[in-house]
Amino acid sequence: MGHQDQEGNRAIYLVAGITQFSEIMFLNGLTQDRQDVPMAEEPDDMPSKEEIMDFLSDFMKEGRHAEQVFRDNYCELVVNKVFNDFGYEGLCALMIKIDHCANWISDILIENSDFDEIMFKKYGVYDSDICAKARETKAMMEMNSKIWRLRKKYAKTIVDELMGTTNEQ
Repeated sequence: MGHQDQEGNRAIYLVAGITQFSEIMFLNGLTQDRQDVPMAEEPDDMPSKEEIMDFLSDFMKEGRHAEQVFRDNYCELVVNKVFNDFGYEGLCALMIKIDHCANWISDILIENSDFDEIMFKKYGVYDSDICAKARETKAMMEMNSKIWRLRKKYAKTIVDELMGTTNEQ
Protein backbone atom coordinates (compact mmCIF):
# COMPACT_ATOMS: atom_id res chain seq x y z
CA MET A 1 0.00 0.00 0.00
CA GLY A 2 1.44 3.38 -1.05
CA HIS A 3 1.93 6.40 1.19
CA GLN A 4 -1.15 8.12 -0.25
CA ASP A 5 -3.35 5.09 0.45
CA GLN A 6 -2.12 4.94 4.06
CA GLU A 7 -2.86 8.65 4.54
CA GLY A 8 -6.30 8.20 2.98
CA ASN A 9 -7.07 5.34 5.35
CA ARG A 10 -5.91 7.39 8.35
CA ALA A 11 -8.22 10.20 7.31
CA ILE A 12 -11.13 7.79 6.93
CA TYR A 13 -10.54 6.22 10.34
CA LEU A 14 -10.06 9.64 11.87
CA VAL A 15 -13.45 10.79 10.52
CA ALA A 16 -15.08 7.57 11.71
CA GLY A 17 -13.40 7.93 15.10
CA ILE A 18 -14.59 11.53 15.48
CA THR A 19 -18.12 10.52 14.55
CA GLN A 20 -18.15 7.69 17.08
CA PHE A 21 -16.52 9.90 19.74
CA SER A 22 -19.14 12.60 19.13
CA GLU A 23 -21.96 10.07 19.49
CA ILE A 24 -20.46 8.75 22.72
CA MET A 25 -19.98 12.24 24.16
CA PHE A 26 -23.53 13.20 23.18
CA LEU A 27 -24.99 10.09 24.79
CA ASN A 28 -22.81 10.53 27.89
CA GLY A 29 -24.02 14.12 28.17
CA LEU A 30 -27.62 12.97 27.99
CA THR A 31 -27.16 10.27 30.59
CA GLN A 32 -24.83 12.10 32.97
CA ASP A 33 -27.64 13.47 35.14
CA ARG A 34 -29.73 10.30 35.08
CA GLN A 35 -28.59 7.50 37.36
CA ASP A 36 -30.98 4.89 35.91
CA VAL A 37 -29.52 5.05 32.38
CA PRO A 38 -26.08 3.44 31.89
CA MET A 39 -23.29 5.42 30.27
CA ALA A 40 -22.77 4.79 26.57
CA GLU A 41 -19.90 2.52 25.79
CA GLU A 42 -17.41 2.88 23.00
CA PRO A 43 -18.33 0.61 20.07
CA ASP A 44 -16.12 -2.43 19.68
CA ASP A 45 -16.37 -2.83 15.93
CA MET A 46 -15.13 -0.26 13.46
CA PRO A 47 -17.18 0.29 10.27
CA SER A 48 -15.75 -1.37 7.19
CA LYS A 49 -13.76 0.64 4.72
CA GLU A 50 -16.58 0.30 2.17
CA GLU A 51 -19.17 1.59 4.65
CA ILE A 52 -17.00 4.59 5.50
CA MET A 53 -16.29 5.31 1.84
CA ASP A 54 -20.02 5.11 1.04
CA PHE A 55 -20.80 7.45 3.93
CA LEU A 56 -18.14 9.97 2.89
CA SER A 57 -19.19 9.79 -0.75
CA ASP A 58 -22.84 10.45 0.15
CA PHE A 59 -21.84 13.20 2.58
CA MET A 60 -19.68 14.98 0.01
CA LYS A 61 -22.28 14.56 -2.73
CA GLU A 62 -24.99 16.06 -0.52
CA GLY A 63 -22.66 18.94 0.40
CA ARG A 64 -22.08 19.78 -3.26
CA HIS A 65 -25.78 19.43 -3.99
CA ALA A 66 -26.68 21.76 -1.11
CA GLU A 67 -24.14 24.32 -2.35
CA GLN A 68 -25.59 24.17 -5.86
CA VAL A 69 -29.15 24.54 -4.55
CA PHE A 70 -28.08 27.52 -2.43
CA ARG A 71 -26.30 29.14 -5.40
CA ASP A 72 -29.27 28.62 -7.71
CA ASN A 73 -31.73 29.98 -5.16
CA TYR A 74 -29.50 32.96 -4.40
CA CYS A 75 -29.11 33.82 -8.09
CA GLU A 76 -32.85 33.54 -8.61
CA LEU A 77 -33.43 35.80 -5.61
CA VAL A 78 -31.02 38.44 -6.95
CA VAL A 79 -32.53 38.41 -10.46
CA ASN A 80 -36.09 38.60 -9.12
CA LYS A 81 -35.13 41.45 -6.78
CA VAL A 82 -33.51 43.41 -9.63
CA PHE A 83 -36.51 42.77 -11.90
CA ASN A 84 -39.06 43.72 -9.22
CA ASP A 85 -37.20 46.89 -8.28
CA PHE A 86 -35.99 48.06 -11.71
CA GLY A 87 -37.83 46.06 -14.39
CA TYR A 88 -36.31 45.09 -17.71
CA GLU A 89 -33.90 48.02 -17.62
CA GLY A 90 -32.51 46.69 -14.34
CA LEU A 91 -32.02 43.24 -15.85
CA CYS A 92 -30.19 44.81 -18.80
CA ALA A 93 -27.93 46.69 -16.38
CA LEU A 94 -27.32 43.44 -14.49
CA MET A 95 -26.41 41.67 -17.74
CA ILE A 96 -23.96 44.45 -18.59
CA LYS A 97 -22.33 44.11 -15.16
CA ILE A 98 -22.18 40.32 -15.53
CA ASP A 99 -20.57 40.70 -18.96
CA HIS A 100 -18.04 43.14 -17.55
CA CYS A 101 -17.22 40.95 -14.53
CA ALA A 102 -16.90 37.72 -16.55
CA ASN A 103 -15.26 39.35 -19.59
CA TRP A 104 -18.12 38.23 -21.81
CA ILE A 105 -19.84 39.86 -24.74
CA SER A 106 -23.49 38.92 -24.61
CA ASP A 107 -26.40 39.82 -26.80
CA ILE A 108 -30.10 39.11 -26.70
CA LEU A 109 -30.90 36.59 -29.41
CA ILE A 110 -34.68 36.73 -29.37
CA GLU A 111 -36.99 38.78 -27.20
CA ASN A 112 -40.44 37.83 -26.03
CA SER A 113 -41.83 40.69 -28.12
CA ASP A 114 -40.43 39.05 -31.28
CA PHE A 115 -42.49 35.94 -30.59
CA ASP A 116 -45.56 37.95 -29.55
CA GLU A 117 -45.53 40.01 -32.72
CA ILE A 118 -45.20 37.03 -35.05
CA MET A 119 -47.72 34.92 -33.16
CA PHE A 120 -50.32 37.68 -33.11
CA LYS A 121 -49.83 38.69 -36.77
CA LYS A 122 -49.87 35.13 -38.06
CA TYR A 123 -52.28 33.37 -35.69
CA GLY A 124 -54.14 36.18 -33.92
CA VAL A 125 -53.39 34.83 -30.45
CA TYR A 126 -51.17 35.70 -27.50
CA ASP A 127 -49.32 33.18 -25.29
CA SER A 128 -47.75 34.46 -22.08
CA ASP A 129 -45.58 31.33 -21.82
CA ILE A 130 -44.18 31.49 -25.35
CA CYS A 131 -40.55 32.07 -24.30
CA ALA A 132 -40.54 29.06 -21.99
CA LYS A 133 -42.10 26.93 -24.72
CA ALA A 134 -39.69 28.29 -27.36
CA ARG A 135 -36.66 27.17 -25.33
CA GLU A 136 -37.77 23.55 -25.80
CA THR A 137 -38.23 23.65 -29.59
CA LYS A 138 -35.99 22.03 -32.19
CA ALA A 139 -35.63 25.39 -33.94
CA MET A 140 -34.24 27.04 -30.79
CA MET A 141 -31.79 24.17 -30.27
CA GLU A 142 -30.71 24.46 -33.91
CA MET A 143 -30.25 28.23 -33.60
CA ASN A 144 -28.11 27.81 -30.46
CA SER A 145 -26.02 25.15 -32.17
CA LYS A 146 -25.40 27.40 -35.17
CA ILE A 147 -24.53 30.34 -32.95
CA TRP A 148 -21.94 28.26 -31.05
CA ARG A 149 -20.31 27.20 -34.33
CA LEU A 150 -20.32 30.75 -35.69
CA ARG A 151 -18.88 32.05 -32.45
CA LYS A 152 -15.58 30.25 -33.05
CA LYS A 153 -15.43 31.36 -36.71
CA TYR A 154 -16.08 35.00 -35.94
CA ALA A 155 -13.79 35.09 -32.91
CA LYS A 156 -10.95 34.15 -35.27
CA THR A 157 -12.09 36.74 -37.82
CA ILE A 158 -12.34 39.44 -35.16
CA VAL A 159 -8.86 38.69 -33.81
CA ASP A 160 -7.42 38.70 -37.34
CA GLU A 161 -9.09 42.04 -38.03
CA LEU A 162 -7.78 43.50 -34.78
CA MET A 163 -4.26 42.30 -35.49
CA GLY A 164 -4.46 43.69 -39.02
CA THR A 165 -5.56 47.06 -37.66
CA THR A 166 -2.82 46.99 -35.01
CA ASN A 167 -0.12 46.16 -37.56
CA GLU A 168 -1.11 49.07 -39.84
CA GLN A 169 -0.74 51.66 -37.08
